[in-house]
Amino acid sequence: MMILMMMTIQTSLILAMTWKTKVTMTNNDELALILVAAGSSARIGFDKTGSKIKKEYLAMNGGTVLSCAAKAFLSTLNFSTVVVTYPIASNDQDLKASEQKSREALFADDFVKNYKADFIFVPGGKTRQESVHDALEAIEEKHPDCSLVFIHDGARPFLKSETVELTYRAALEFGASVPGLQPTETQKKIDENGFITKHLVRSSLTAVQTPQVFQFTPILEAHRKAAESTKVFTDDTEIWDEFAAKRKNENGESLSRVKVVLGDPENKKITYPEDLKSLTN
Repeated sequence: MMILMMMTIQTSLILAMTWKTKVTMTNNDELALILVAAGSSARIGFDKTGSKIKKEYLAMNGGTVLSCAAKAFLSTLNFSTVVVTYPIASNDQDLKASEQKSREALFADDFVKNYKADFIFVPGGKTRQESVHDALEAIEEKHPDCSLVFIHDGARPFLKSETVELTYRAALEFGASVPGLQPTETQKKIDENGFITKHLVRSSLTAVQTPQVFQFTPILEAHRKAAESTKVFTDDTEIWDEFAAKRKNENGESLSRVKVVLGDPENKKITYPEDLKSLTN
C-alpha cells in the first residue's frame, strides 16, 4: 500500500511539472480515436435482474463509462473521427439493437453528443484484434488523411487529459506511444508446471495501459499483415513492433519501437465486479 501511495504521489508530481502548458496541435494533425467496446464483459457478471452487465454502458458521472472514456480525449485534443466498436450479433435486428445501445451509451453525455466529429459505429470481430482492424479500415475508408490514431479501452473511463497529452506528444516524436507503469511486485517467469524459470528485473518491466497511439498508415498496414498471420497478438503495440518498427515509412525513414511514457495508477480498466465500486453516478 505504501509503495502504491508513493507511486501515485510521484506520478502526480511529474505530471504537474510536465504539463504547465497545454499541448498545441499542429495544423497537419488529423486525429482519430478508436474506443474498443465490443467485448462481452464476461468477468463482470450479472445485475440484480439476472441480465448480463455491459460494463461500458454502466452509469457514471452523469453519463456512462463509455462516454467518460470518450470525454477524456475530446476535451483534450481535437479529433476529426471517433470510431466505436460494439458487440456483434447473429442477425440484423439484434445487430441494429446492439448499435443503438452503443450510440445511447456514447451520447449519454451532452458534451460528447454535441462534439463536432464524424462518429462511426463498427460491429466488433471475434477478437479485440479483429475489432481494432475493422475500426482502422473504417477510418481508412472515410478519412484516409488521418495522421495519428488513439486506440483506447472503452471500459477504461478514469483516463486523465495529462496521459492523453503525454502519449500524443510521444507519438508525434516517435511514431508510436503507450502509457506504462513499473510493476510494484517482483516479477518471475514460470513454466507450465508453475515453477520459476527466470528472475526478471523489475526496473526493465512495464505494465502498459491505453491509449496506445500510432501513426495511422503504418499501424493499419501492420494490422493487415497481422490478420494474415497465424500468431495471436496481445495488443496493438505488439503488432506495431512485429510489422511496423524498424521498417521504412513513406518518407524513407525508419519507424521506431513504441515509446513508453508515464502511466497513471488511476487509469485502470473495469474488469471485475469489485471494480464497479469506483463508479460514481
